[in-house]
Amino acid sequence: MATSKKLISREEWEKRLNNVKIRKEDMNKLVMNFLVTEGYVEAAKKFRMESGTHPDIDLATITDRMAVKKAAQCGNVEDAIEKINDLNPEILDTNPQLFFQLQQQRLIELIRNGKVEEALEFAQEDLAPRAEENVTLLH
Repeated sequence: MATSKKLISREEWEKRLNNVKIRKEDMNKLVMNFLVTEGYVEAAKKFRMESGTHPDIDLATITDRMAVKKAAQCGNVEDAIEKINDLNPEILDTNPQLFFQLQQQRLIELIRNGKVEEALEFAQEDLAPRAEENVTLLH
């Protein structure tokens, strides 16, 4: 089913955009969220002092969170899981979706590295049983 999109001119877009009122607090929260998400710890600290906007997380944990993100992005899923467990040993137990997604990434990395037999074994022995236990993961 195709959806049609209404095209508007640049002038109309700018007119609509100028009519949008964004509260300063909302903009500050957006900026803080960006700084935290991207791992800019020092900038987030300075922005907190200047704007009075407090992040939703402890800024001291950003470096650790970025190490987890980097490990996962580099394909080192086991290291990412270890770092997560060091930060909060309960998080993967209480969030099966996250653990399953990390395991899926592990499967992808095995395939990327040409370890097809190991990937098949991992999928059969580790992934499939988890999906059978939790039907939300099955798809």
